[in-house]
Amino acid sequence: MLQKKPFLPAISVLTIAMAVTSVAYGSTIAKTASVASPAAATSSVTSGGVPTVVQSSCMACHGLQGISPDGGMFPNLAGQWKTYMLRELDHFKAHTRADPQSPIMWAMVAPLTAAQTQQVAEYFSSQKPASGHVYDPKLVAEGKKLYFGGLPKMQMPACMACHGTTLAGLPPFFPMLAGQKRTYVINQLTYFKSGQRVATHKGIMQYIATRLDQKQIVALAAYIRSR
Repeated sequence: MLQKKPFLPAISVLTIAMAVTSVAYGSTIAKTASVASPAAATSSVTSGGVPTVVQSSCMACHGLQGISPDGGMFPNLAGQWKTYMLRELDHFKAHTRADPQSPIMWAMVAPLTAAQTQQVAEYFSSQKPASGHVYDPKLVAEGKKLYFGGLPKMQMPACMACHGTTLAGLPPFFPMLAGQKRTYVINQLTYFKSGQRVATHKGIMQYIATRLDQKQIVALAAYIRSR
């Protein structure tokens, strides 16, 4: 699954996109935070082998097997690299990953022990990744060109340089993208573009996203979701 070593000069890359920025964060955060607090300070599992912390704190947004509900703003976690998830969970805990959706995760990770954090990452990384789905063949084709060709005139390298030809990514800095939710991708690229999301490797994604317009973001999201 792993690709070649990522292209890492002054810039490098993932690039993606999806549709529709979510609203009503306030009520969502309030509800989600109340769910997070009951997380037990143990690393126990259910009779079915699911970590109890996943049931109490994660499944409502990310699904029991790490496949989040369609149309939502929450990412799929199934099959994601363990080291990447641990890195992001650490950033959420330290509040160094900050964007309009981050307060949800700040509340979720606050009560977790180190053992639970490890358990969550191990569990979701071991699940079967989401299958691809084509919503719009034309957008998928446009997104594929961007993913593999970048934007030379804008000095934007191809996304495959860091995320690979199969969108498998390269841990710990570059996540798997294949099959990721369109809404989540478009939200995150929008946050990178506006500077609302930080704490990424060498500022790569902030650089990439500023080269993209909204149509390109949507096209990339369509391609990523299709894989």
